[in-house]
Amino acid sequence: MADAPGAGESLIKKEPDLPAYDPIVSNSTSGWMLVSALLLTLSIAWALYDEAFGQRPWKGMQREFVARYTRYLNSIKANSGKTEAEIIESPEYQQLKADEDAARAEVKDEMAQIDVEVARAQRKLDAVTDTFQNQRGRLTVINYNVETSQGSAKDRYRRQAEQKRQEQVTVELPSDDGKSVEKQRLNYAQLEKLYDDLREQKATGLGRKAELLKKPSELANQIARVLNRLDIFKSPLRLIGALPAGRRRRVRPRRGYG
Repeated sequence: MADAPGAGESLIKKEPDLPAYDPIVSNSTSGWMLVSALLLTLSIAWALYDEAFGQRPWKGMQREFVARYTRYLNSIKANSGKTEAEIIESPEYQQLKADEDAARAEVKDEMAQIDVEVARAQRKLDAVTDTFQNQRGRLTVINYNVETSQGSAKDRYRRQAEQKRQEQVTVELPSDDGKSVEKQRLNYAQLEKLYDDLREQKATGLGRKAELLKKPSELANQIARVLNRLDIFKSPLRLIGALPAGRRRRVRPRRGYG
């Protein structure tokens, strides 16, 4: 027979086992949640401020530009009604146009002579360019062989180079009036000199022409700048329409303006 529990043991009442320590259950997190919510709110407010003002310094520049451009548009409203005909009839334009016409008339004859000389040089240059370039290309190949070969081969290429320089080729040069052709037989040195002389003649003529056109061109540029003012004065209201509404009111035409 099994032994019965002792009298002392039956009188002791055991307490139930407690669960393990749980910080979520045991402690309140409302304080931490409040702090987190405040920090999140502050972060959002700072982000909005930084996005609107901190990272956009150009907004101040934009406001300054609008203010200055508004003043500028107000300053040109008096001229906004000018037409191209009025500008052309203005004393300033008429004087510039007369000066340009006089400058061009002064150099007209000399420029015509230069054009004739340049055209003459160009016709002859066209006639000799292909022949000269072909001879120069062949001589370049032979000179390369001279530099890269050795011994008897080098001497052979040197003789070929000298023969190519002395070789005479036929060129057909147009006459000065362009109505006839003159055939000439030239070696490489003569052909090269003719080619260089024709290029020099052409460049000299074009340089003289540019120098003669300097004054008329400057006057033409001044006339162009006078006409370009029309694009500014033509319709400032189109520019005003692009401004914000708050700024637009400041530049509306007032009574008393032309």
